[in-house]
Amino acid sequence: MLHRLHLLGFSAFERSTLGCCVRLAATREPGYVQVADAEQADFLVVDADDVDAVLSASAAGRVGDAVFVGRHAPEGAAAWMPRPMDALLLLRELDAIVAMRAPAAPARPAVPHALIVDDSEVATRHLAGRLQRLGLPSIAARTSGQALERLARQRFEFVFVDVELGDASELDGLALCRRLRRQPSPGARGAVLVLVSAQHGEIDRVRGALAGADAYLGKPLDDDELTRLVSRPPRAAAPASH
Repeated sequence: MLHRLHLLGFSAFERSTLGCCVRLAATREPGYVQVADAEQADFLVVDADDVDAVLSASAAGRVGDAVFVGRHAPEGAAAWMPRPMDALLLLRELDAIVAMRAPAAPARPAVPHALIVDDSEVATRHLAGRLQRLGLPSIAARTSGQALERLARQRFEFVFVDVELGDASELDGLALCRRLRRQPSPGARGAVLVLVSAQHGEIDRVRGALAGADAYLGKPLDDDELTRLVSRPPRAAAPASH
């Protein structure tokens, strides 16, 4: 994209110098091209020592789009530079204006707020889909070791841990929960620890609470219970002392 410039004022020599500089700048990024009509220009380059040129820029309401060259610049000018004319300095001033007015970069993808620790891919996808619909992006860990690695690098708001993590895990869900409470990883500090299990009787829930879990969800998951948990999470438990 070429940004259009219009010159107001200046001697024949200065106009020739600026015109040559603008033509060379058409191949760079950002690029510029000179136009004859001020109304078609994105920016004006104005001779600040030429009263008529300054009045023209002011009358057109373009002072905020203009780089003024000379002794003084009117209030609200986009930029100002002194004489003698320096074409490279002019380009730097224009580049700064272009950069300042560039649209904001697109928002980055949402950072995962939940960690799902489960050896079942099907169960993980199921829970991740439900959390996504509740506005809670997530990532997964298949084993307790993977979970600890992720928690060492990234902070999470929720950590959902299946009680049965399979033979590939050094720790089951209860042991992992106890470990995170007694020796909290950076990513688990302040996180809500949620145990998830097909076994969710009264004794199972007591065992979860003793392990340091803030909540206990039974399988199959209850949508209303999960929604309440995510929208009004319990206060994360303080790490247990040794």
